[in-house]
Amino acid sequence: MPNERLARAAVTTGRRTVEFRELPVPDLTGGGGLLAVEAVGICGSDVVSFDRADEPARVMGHETVGVIADATASAVARWGAAPGDRVLLEEYLPCGHCRFCRSSEFRWCLESDPSARPDALRYGTTALTVAPGLWGGFSELQYLHPRTVLHHVPDSLPSDIATLALPVANGYEWAYRNGGAGPGSAVVVIGPGQQGLGCVLASRIAGASVIVAVGLERDGVRLAAARSLGATHTFTSGPDLVERIREATGGEGADLVVNTASGTAAVFNDAIAVLRKSGRLVLPVRERKPQDGIDLGALSRKCLTVVGMRGHSFDAVESAIGILQDNLDLVRPLATMTVPYDRVADAILSTGGDGPVADVIHATVTVAQP
Repeated sequence: MPNERLARAAVTTGRRTVEFRELPVPDLTGGGGLLAVEAVGICGSDVVSFDRADEPARVMGHETVGVIADATASAVARWGAAPGDRVLLEEYLPCGHCRFCRSSEFRWCLESDPSARPDALRYGTTALTVAPGLWGGFSELQYLHPRTVLHHVPDSLPSDIATLALPVANGYEWAYRNGGAGPGSAVVVIGPGQQGLGCVLASRIAGASVIVAVGLERDGVRLAAARSLGATHTFTSGPDLVERIREATGGEGADLVVNTASGTAAVFNDAIAVLRKSGRLVLPVRERKPQDGIDLGALSRKCLTVVGMRGHSFDAVESAIGILQDNLDLVRPLATMTVPYDRVADAILSTGGDGPVADVIHATVTVAQP
């Protein structure tokens, strides 16, 4: 019997616990492929997931860049990509035939939505017990399901910048494609995390004339990054926040508010208070608790549009890769931590403000090939 091929992987086995294991590399008789992982970005959702005690053992990591090491003929035909191609993966594994997939909104496909189906397949969160187990980027090799959605990445784009594509795509989706930021518009972004900074960048590229980034007292480094990306004003939350934003917008209020920070009633009410009549509020927050005290009457009085949002479209990721490629010097300050994958726990904890490196905006874990 031939020796079984193994890949070294960082397996999250409990709350803030990582074990390095050698996992079997699957054959590809069922289709699909293998990715030789180059680098993986740390998402804010990784911070939340890593802190939970009730998650299954899994290989995390879904902002993955690498080179296709092997693929079946059917996968090559489906993906339009072949072994040797450098690609970026999306976390979604959509079915490809439901009404959402057919309308190009595959991020809403139920087959890849754990909130709708507990057994949904998704990179970075699928349990180790689901064959073949190599479902995340924190591994030398990652399994590529036949339903993989991928994007070509130019060799000239550094890996720590390429892993920013998904958070930048979120910002592009929320501020521009769904928010309507454009020339002369006034945009307020609440929350200067990775996605919030992506919204600032997208608003600048779209031509917004006023871009306000709002954070907390502890967000000094991130608010400075917002200014470097094009924010015309940066404020910390406080009792006079609404007044300061109205002053920054010439008293007219904002055309668009994107709230990436919190789904609480207080933040919601501040957001609708600073919007002008017929303004637009985009809400990608994941607050699960019902909120009392929301001023719903203001929505009708001001004729506001409220858009619940999550994730990104295929086109947004394509645009994000182009934005990063064309603005390397501008986006470089976002890549604040790069470590080998034996320090994946440090990268996740530092991104959440509880690790050995302070003021991390976006961390990248690099994976050396054997």
